[in-house]
Amino acid sequence: MNHYVPPMQRALMLPTLKVLMLVQWVVVLPFLRYLPVWLGGVLALVMVWRWRVMHGDMRPAPLWLKVVSVSVGVAGLFASGLTSYTLDSAVALCLLGYLLKSLEVLRRRDAIFQIYLGFFLTGVYLLYHYSPLGALTAIAMLLANTLALHAVTADRSFEWRRGLKYSLGLLGSAIPIMVIGFLFFPRLPPLWTIPNDQRGAKTGMTDELTPGNVANLARDNSPAFRVRFDGERPPRSQWYWRGSTLGAFDGQSWRAFYNEQNRRQWPRGRLPEPTGVGDRYDYTVIIEASQQHWLYFLDWPTSVQADNARILPDGRAARQESLNQAYRYRASSSTRVDWSGENALDWYRALPNSGNDRLRAWARQRYDAVGGDETAFVDAVLDTIRSEPFFYTLQPPLYQGNNSISDFWFGDRRGFCSHYASALGFMARAVGIPSRLVGGYLGGVYNPNGDFVQVRQMEAHVWVELWLNDRWVRVDPTAAVAPNRVELNLDDWLGEENPSELPMGSRVRRGLSMFNQAGLWWDSMQYQWQVLVLNYQDDSAMGLVESHLGRINPWQAAGFMAAFLVVLGVIMAWLTGLLRLPRRLPEPWASLRRLEKRLGEREPGETVRHYTRRKAQEYPDQAEALMSVTTLIENMAYNQDQHSKKSTETRLRHLVQPIKKT
Repeated sequence: MNHYVPPMQRALMLPTLKVLMLVQWVVVLPFLRYLPVWLGGVLALVMVWRWRVMHGDMRPAPLWLKVVSVSVGVAGLFASGLTSYTLDSAVALCLLGYLLKSLEVLRRRDAIFQIYLGFFLTGVYLLYHYSPLGALTAIAMLLANTLALHAVTADRSFEWRRGLKYSLGLLGSAIPIMVIGFLFFPRLPPLWTIPNDQRGAKTGMTDELTPGNVANLARDNSPAFRVRFDGERPPRSQWYWRGSTLGAFDGQSWRAFYNEQNRRQWPRGRLPEPTGVGDRYDYTVIIEASQQHWLYFLDWPTSVQADNARILPDGRAARQESLNQAYRYRASSSTRVDWSGENALDWYRALPNSGNDRLRAWARQRYDAVGGDETAFVDAVLDTIRSEPFFYTLQPPLYQGNNSISDFWFGDRRGFCSHYASALGFMARAVGIPSRLVGGYLGGVYNPNGDFVQVRQMEAHVWVELWLNDRWVRVDPTAAVAPNRVELNLDDWLGEENPSELPMGSRVRRGLSMFNQAGLWWDSMQYQWQVLVLNYQDDSAMGLVESHLGRINPWQAAGFMAAFLVVLGVIMAWLTGLLRLPRRLPEPWASLRRLEKRLGEREPGETVRHYTRRKAQEYPDQAEALMSVTTLIENMAYNQDQHSKKSTETRLRHLVQPIKKT
C-alpha cells in the first residue's frame, strides 16, 4: 500500500543531487581567497560524501560523525586565529555550517534550507569583493542557487535547459525592481555591524616606519586610490600624496604622534584648517579599503569633505572610523600653507640620548662648516648624496640596531626612499632643525579613458619635512640619489635604471602594449563602477527626481514612495498569480458574448446552434441573421484556415452589430 509523502519530505532525485554539488563549488570557491584554506579541504570531503549519496547510499550521516565534524571545524577556526567576533570569523562559521549541512541533505526540506543559506552567502561575498568582477561572480552565485531551487522544487525530473530558462527568466524579471530600488530606495544605516578587519587587505602606509619596510609595498601593483581633479592637474613633479606624518623617533623607527593606539587622545571638536597661500587644487578621491584611519591628499591639504574627518595638527587628515571599504571624499590642497599656528616644534627636535653617534658627529661638523646656516646645511647633505656613491634600490641590506642609520650612511649606502629620508631627518634633529617624516605616495598613472590619476601601492614613498624660515618645507632626498624618480613612476624608473627589480606584472604591461591598454581600460571601468555604483547616495537619487519633477517636499517624497510600493505590490501580485488582469476574449467568443448581452444568456450546457435556434423563435425577424452568425462561429471554431481568419472575424462583427431585441 502506497503512503502519501509530503512534498518537503520527499527524497531528492539524482539530477538534483548533481546540481546541488555543482552549486556548492560555485558558492564556496570565491571565499577561499579570503578565508582559511583548509575550508577547501572540507569542501573536498563534502564532495566525497555527495558522491557516495549519488551512488545509492541514501542513509543519513550518523550522529557521531556530525558532532565530530562540527567540533573539528570550530577547533579549526580557533586554530586559524579567528577567535574574536569579526567579519572573517562570522563568515567562516557560516561557510562551515553551509558545508556540513551536506551531511544531512537527502530530502527537499534540507536542500531548500541549504540553498537559502547559499543566497545569504552570495550577498556576504560582496562585502569582500564589491567590484565589477565581484558583481559578476555574485550574479553567477545567484543564478546557481536559483537553478538549484528550481531543481529541488520541480515536480518532474530536472532538465538543464528548462531549469536555465526558468532561472534566467526569474532573475530577468527582477532587474526592473532592482534598478528602481537602487535608484530611489533610501540608504538606511545598519541596525548592527560586525567589525570588518578582513585579513589580507592592503594597508598601504602605516603609522610606524622602519627603514626598509616601504620596499615591500613597492612590489605591489594594486591600486591605493584614484584622483580626479576639477580643473587643470598640477605638474607631475608635485604629485606627492600625503598620508601619515611621522614625528616620534626612538632610534630605529618613526611613529606618528596621533596613531591607532592613542586615538581617544586625538584633538576633539572642530580644528582650524590650514590656510592655503599658494596655488589651489580641488579634487575627488576614491580610496581603497586600507583598514587605516587616514586619508590621502595632494601635499598640502587645506580642507576635506568627508564623514567624521578632520585635518590634524600634524598636517594629515583622518577619519574616526577605519576604511574597511572603498570610500569617496572631496578635498582641496595648496602648494603652500600658513603654519603660523605651529606650536609643537620641540617634539620634532627630540632624539634618543645615544645611538648613531658617528652620524651625529658628522652632521654637527657639516653644520659648523656652513656657519650654522640651516638651509646651507641641508644643501650640503643633499650634495653629499649626489656626489658620493649612494644607491637607490628595492633590495637594500638589512640595517639593524641602535646604529642602523650610521651603518647605512657610512656602510653599504644602498637603500630605498625610507633610508634616505630617515637619515636626513635624523641629521636635521642632530643639529637642532625640527624634522619629521611623511609617508605617502609619489606619482601615479594618468588614465585618459576616465580622466583620473591612479596611485598604486608600488608608488609608496617617504620624504622629509624640515622647519625652515618659519614654515614646513618638503625636502625629498630621493631626488638627490635618483633624480628621475620624481618625474617617473617607480616601475618606469626601474625599467630604465634597474630592470631586474621590476615586478613581474609591470614587466608584462611594459613589454606588451596590448596588456597595457587593457589594464587602462579595466582601471577606468573600475573607477566608473566606484563612482556610479558604490558611491551612489540618497542625494543623487533626489537630484535625479528633482531634475525631472522639480523641487519636492517630504510629503511629496512620502507619496512617491507609497505609490512606488503600491505599484511594486501590484506587479508582484500579477507575477505570482495572486492578481489576474481582465483579458479580451478572442473571436468568435467575443461576438457571442455581445450577442448574449443583447438577447439573453445561454442555458448551462447549451450549444451555440441550439441557442440561436431558440432565439430565432423568440425574435423571428432576426432568424436569418442568427443562422448566418451560427455558421460563421462554427466555421471559426472548427476550421483552422488562418488566411481567411481576419476577414471572417470582420464579417462576424458586422453581422452581430445590428442584432438586438425587437
